[in-house]
Amino acid sequence: MERRNEPRVEVSHPVIYFPDVYPRPKIAKTVDLSMGGTKIESQYSLTKDEGLALTICTDSEVVKCRGKVVYVIDSEVDKLHAGIRFEELSKGDELYLRQYLFYIIEQRA
Repeated sequence: MERRNEPRVEVSHPVIYFPDVYPRPKIAKTVDLSMGGTKIESQYSLTKDEGLALTICTDSEVVKCRGKVVYVIDSEVDKLHAGIRFEELSKGDELYLRQYLFYIIEQRA
């Protein structure tokens, strides 16, 4: 069983991502978010181990990072869920993301 180092928070935010193989922008949304990665919902195909450049638009900031597809699950017609592990996150974006997730967790407690 996989164990997570960081708690995941269910949030829905717009995501723009650029796959390394065909670097045209694609649109998705987050299903959940943590310091280590995110699950996204997309209508575009993704493959395991694919590299991506991601832009996640939260309510007040934009987080830009690089990630890698860890798994892909076809969930509905024309939609899939993909787990993305963050591989490169600037110190500023890391600090913002930590504070943002802490804020969401506190608001829901």
